[in-house]
Amino acid sequence: MMTSRPIKIVIVDRNDVTRKGIQAIITDASHPYEVVGAFTRLCDVDNFVQDQRVDIVIVDDTTLHPLEIVRLVTRYHETQPGLGIIVLSQRRDGEYIQKVMQYGSAGYILKNGDLQNQILIAVKMIGEKYPFISPEATKLMCSQGNDELAPRDLEVLRLLEQEQSIQQIGKQLSVTDKTIYRLRDKLKRVLGVGNNESIVDAARKRGLLEDKEE
Repeated sequence: MMTSRPIKIVIVDRNDVTRKGIQAIITDASHPYEVVGAFTRLCDVDNFVQDQRVDIVIVDDTTLHPLEIVRLVTRYHETQPGLGIIVLSQRRDGEYIQKVMQYGSAGYILKNGDLQNQILIAVKMIGEKYPFISPEATKLMCSQGNDELAPRDLEVLRLLEQEQSIQQIGKQLSVTDKTIYRLRDKLKRVLGVGNNESIVDAARKRGLLEDKEE
C-alpha cells in the first residue's frame, strides 16, 4: 500500500516544455504526489537527492547517451537504495531496456500512445516498490536477442559513420563487398530503417554511436 505521506518526485528533462508538461501531469493527479525538484542536468539531481528525501526520479533520455542512464541507475542502486527511477524514452532497444530495469526499482516508458496515463501508472507502481514497463517496451524486451549486433556489425557501423564506401570498408576489414552489403542490410533491419542514409542517424538515437556535437 502507498504511504500516507506524499510521494516526492524529481524530474530531469532538458526541454522546458516537456519538463513542465510532466510536472503538470503529476501535480494535476488526485494522488498524493509532490514534485520537489525539476532540473535540466543529471549532476544537479545527484546533489539534490543527497540532501533531500526523494522517492522517484523521472528522466527523459532524449538528449542523453544510454550509458549515462545505465550508470545513473547503477549509481542510485548502490548509493540511494529504495530510490525509484522512471526513464521516458524513444529508444526501441530491448537490451537497453533490460539494463535500465536490472535492479527492479525502475520504470521504462516508451514515449508513444497515452503518455500521461503511463506516467501516472508508473509513479503509482514504483511508489509501491513495484517495477513498471510500458506495454510496447515489454514487447521489445521479449523480442530482444533475435537480431543482436556482433562486433563486426559495429565495426561496419563505425566505418559507415566515417562515410567510407562499401569497397573501402571491405578492404579495411579484409572481407568481400558482398559481405559488407549483407552486414549493412542487417544494420537496417536491426535499426528499423528503410534506406542506407538513415543507418547512422538511427544508430546514434539508439546509443550505438556518440551524437555529434553541434
